[in-house]
Amino acid sequence: MKPQLTRRRFIHTAAAGSVAIAAIGTVQKPPLLADGTAAQEGAFTLATMPRIDVHTHIGNTWTVLDEVMELRTALRQKLDLDLAMWVGLGRAEPPDISEMHRRYEGRIQFCISDFEIQHGRPFRFSPEDLAGWHQRGVVGFKLYPGWQPGIQIDRAENDPVFSKMEEIGMVAASPHVSNPCGTFGRRTEWFSEPVEFWRQQRAWENVLKKHPKLTVVNAHMLWLCYSDEQLDCLRYMLETYPNLNIDLATTPVFLHAVGRDNLRDFMVQYADRILFGTDMASKWFSPVLDKQFPSIRDKVPQYQRYFTFLETDKEVPSGIEDERKMQGLALPLEVLEKIYFRNAMRIYPHIGAALTQLGYFGEAGRKQAARAGTDFVRT
Repeated sequence: MKPQLTRRRFIHTAAAGSVAIAAIGTVQKPPLLADGTAAQEGAFTLATMPRIDVHTHIGNTWTVLDEVMELRTALRQKLDLDLAMWVGLGRAEPPDISEMHRRYEGRIQFCISDFEIQHGRPFRFSPEDLAGWHQRGVVGFKLYPGWQPGIQIDRAENDPVFSKMEEIGMVAASPHVSNPCGTFGRRTEWFSEPVEFWRQQRAWENVLKKHPKLTVVNAHMLWLCYSDEQLDCLRYMLETYPNLNIDLATTPVFLHAVGRDNLRDFMVQYADRILFGTDMASKWFSPVLDKQFPSIRDKVPQYQRYFTFLETDKEVPSGIEDERKMQGLALPLEVLEKIYFRNAMRIYPHIGAALTQLGYFGEAGRKQAARAGTDFVRT
């Protein structure tokens, strides 16, 4: 009987292979990252690939952001992996961007955020405001239509903002559209019947129809993840709108309701359109298991549950009150690379340059970025 290929065994096997290669001839050591770990010159492993959480609510004070760096250290020590970067969404404006990059070397990026429109108010930021923030170096604009009945995200007065985002290439970062609504007998506290849920979904589709060049990373798989039928609708959305992408924030709470094989096939098929996110530090929507760890520095178990679900076939708890178990997806390494960092590098500004300057792609990558004149802060 073959021993089970555990995460630790996989890492040790990879390390043993590296030793064998080194024994054949002299191998030049790769450059070091800013934290002293080795930069990657070849293929990434689960231990070495840079992971990016594109959906967090980490706040904008230096005390809290320092705590995020403590969490990074804890993840390295306890899980032997590299959470390389966080994108903050939960505050209207970021801290001083130049100072933030000086302190954290690009490991924390920020979006501007608007939670006003969930109350039927106009956008907080004008088109001119968006252009200014885009130039200053934010990576996107987080908007929150929310789920309250009657909200009309597709109303005509919102069009100038979406048009400006198309024009300047500003990413719609994790817009939150509606909230989960299950099939008959499995409704949620937000939608006791599906009519309002689907009205809000169609209103958002109207925005995508009117603004086809708008690049979007919808939060929470667009909440089309609470049945196999909803997942089919998400397939339709991704096939119809090529600039639409999704993040995984909080979705493991509900994915027990989707067939495992169907979900895995979906993740593989649309690997180029899925980004890793957790909703970490959210005060509004936090799975029961995550409420046990209110401090950011203690969030290792929250991340571990995501990684176990995506990387292994083990059973993991969903984190909801009426506890459900889910079998992990054991996704291929090339799919995990896209979800963890490659898609974020392609979609968001500044992220690829920041990873390169941190050394994840070696000296050649840094020289290429320098020749292109790129930086993770626009001046």
